[in-house]
This record gives sequence, structure tokens and C-alpha cells, in this order.
Amino acid sequence: MSNRSTIAIDPAAVRAIVAEVLRRLRADAGPGQAGSKPAPASDRIAGRVISLVMIEKLPAGTGRVTVEAAAVVTPSARDYAREKGIVIDRAPAAGEQPAAARGPFLVAHAGCGEDAATRAAAIVRGVPGATQLPASGLDDVVAAFAIQASRDGARGVLLAGKPAVATVLANRSASLRAVTARDPAALAAAAAECSANLLVVDPAAFPAAALVRLATDLAMRSAADVPTPLAAPPAGCGCKGH
Repeated sequence: MSNRSTIAIDPAAVRAIVAEVLRRLRADAGPGQAGSKPAPASDRIAGRVISLVMIEKLPAGTGRVTVEAAAVVTPSARDYAREKGIVIDRAPAAGEQPAAARGPFLVAHAGCGEDAATRAAAIVRGVPGATQLPASGLDDVVAAFAIQASRDGARGVLLAGKPAVATVLANRSASLRAVTARDPAALAAAAAECSANLLVVDPAAFPAAALVRLATDLAMRSAADVPTPLAAPPAGCGCKGH
């Protein structure tokens, strides 16, 4: 004789339990997640200076905003956008290549003071799509720039405590055209003259805003023809030992 007892199942109770489970699952998923999640709304702001007030006035739910290629985004506006999860994109200038065609933009520092990491992070925040390389020795950082420039057409900014040494070291690589200068105007002119793909800067000698502006200009600039003297591969000294 079996001692197994029979448990009566109440269909109404089962339906109530299932309904409660489904209700909790929907609540955990949140509004709009039961199906496909809609993409964040996008907007566009015109003007040469993008202020905090402009970002604050964006419609609720805006997840991406496009500004002019040469627009200056104030630090407070950028911080507010980052806090709210709003991505700031720059529109391509007339005749400018799409970002994908320009290659990656890299930022690194080597042999600088403690403030270099903060400066590098500010450049990364200011240049859309920029990537910061891990802190390392000068040789390793320059080698990383050279590989990325050769393989992917990368451009970038190197913050260096000894910019002249770093520039000479970088220019030993055929894929790099590095320039340095003591002030923003001279550096911008040298970059244009050489069609540079690497700016080498002593962060202690440049204002933070100027660094971000120079980096942004380099990142957004269309590819230009390399000057003829720099286009040819490096030649040896002519002696039989090389």
C-alpha cells in the first residue's frame, strides 16, 4: 500500500502565480525594454561656442548631439553632457573626410610630470573617438604610435617632458611625421607644413585649452599630400657600410 499523498492543484492559484511572475519580469525590464529598445534621440546645435545652457535646453531623452566642426564646447557643457549620457559629435567640415577614413586618434604621455595624465585625459574627452594609450616609457609609446600609423593611418598627440628628444625618436620611424614647437601657433604651422600625424608637446608649456584645440584640429583635418622631401623613404649615408 502506497503512503504517497495526492496534492490537489488549484488552476486559479497557478494562473495567479504565473501572472505575478510575469508582472515582476516586466517591472524589472523597465519601460520600453519588453521589446526592442528605441535608439536615443539626436539633435543638432548651431554656433561657434556650445555652452552649458545650450546642452541643458536639449529635449528630454536626447542621447546624441551634433555641433559644428570648429565649435568650442565649454568644459561645463561637456561635463554636463557626460553626466547625462549625451554624446557630442562634430559635423565634418566642408570637404573633410569621414572619421572612419581618417584613422584612429591616439593620445599618450611619457616622461612628464604628474599633471600629464590629467592633460591627456582632457584631450581624450575633447576629441571625439580619441583613445589614450597606456602610460609607458618613451620608446614603447613611440613604437605604438608608429605601428598604429603604419597599419591604420593613426594620428595623435604625445605629451613629453623632452619634446625635442621624442620628436627625433619618432621621426626615425618611416610612418611618423612628428613636429614640436614652443607655442600653439608655431606648432600648428609646423603641423600644416609637414602634414604631421604626430604632435609632440611639453604639457607644462601649453595651456590646457590650446592642447585640446590643437588635437581637435589634427584629428578633424583632411588628409593632405605629404611634402615631396618627406614622401621618399629615408636614404642611407651613401657609404658601403649601410
